Amino acid sequence: MAKNILVTGGSGRLGNYVCSHLKKQGYNVVSFDMVPTPPDSFNDKEGIPFVQGDLLDLGDCLRAMAYAKPDAIVHLAAITGPTELRVPFGPDYDPSRKFGYVQRQPEDNCMKINTMGTFFILDAARRLNISNVILSSSYYATGIGGRLSGSSYTPKYLPVDEEHPCDPEASYALSKYLDEEMGKAFARAYGMKVIALRYMGVFYENNEMSKRIYKFGIDIESADDKNKGMMVDNTYQYVDARDIANITDLCIQKIGSNGLKPFEAFFVSTDTTYKANSSEFVAARWPFLKDLAKNMKGTEGIFSIAKAEKLLGYKPEHSWRNQ
Repeated sequence: MAKNILVTGGSGRLGNYVCSHLKKQGYNVVSFDMVPTPPDSFNDKEGIPFVQGDLLDLGDCLRAMAYAKPDAIVHLAAITGPTELRVPFGPDYDPSRKFGYVQRQPEDNCMKINTMGTFFILDAARRLNISNVILSSSYYATGIGGRLSGSSYTPKYLPVDEEHPCDPEASYALSKYLDEEMGKAFARAYGMKVIALRYMGVFYENNEMSKRIYKFGIDIESADDKNKGMMVDNTYQYVDARDIANITDLCIQKIGSNGLKPFEAFFVSTDTTYKANSSEFVAARWPFLKDLAKNMKGTEGIFSIAKAEKLLGYKPEHSWRNQ
């Protein structure tokens, strides 16, 4: 059974939840990040060992792995949105949203760090005979996020499962799709065991930004009318950071077991944010999906977590409906 765990991006918000939870489960956890663990963070309070380094430096990746001697690597480190500038005042320009129009970091950071960072982690792991890697992916890899073409994401069936085709457009979505393809390639070539977790938007308890972004108990009538009739970005699903920590532990326990293929992808969601049954909500919010939504059960999401429930034993614990 895996005992030593290296977590990349351990100093970040999600990294703190994952590192702290894994330590409490009895793992020996080491955090690897460009920035030190913030004072008074979960990692600081738990005394999580820290290695400072750059994902884009193969030597730093090897050094972190040599120090942690991991049985499994949890690769969370990433740029969490596109960094390329987009033409202002175009048809999709929204003056209330600066994202995409104001440069906050080098334009190539998203694609470079997300893809090459993942490549160096996988390559360093195979050099040191570390077989188990859990990748942080996104539901954006399917193509729902960053629809630069202006077209709607149009699933072929509902709910969408992990076998559904992907057609990403924007750099962040594309980088996550390519991360998964690299995971498949290393599994084929070197016999590694790789799991990609496709997170929904992440909710953090007691975080003011999360509370502003996520509204729970939404009525059909109060659903956002922007892009009415089109599916872009928002599926009214979310995942609680604590549930991500839980499913990461399940992946560490299950990776490489007989029930899993060398590469597996899993959607990870806690719940939907609306009160109505999904078939009713989807038909009202996205009328072009009305027929596909007829078979949706209860309040299940557009993206299904049935595979994670079946193969990993995943059970979301932090729904707004019971807290």
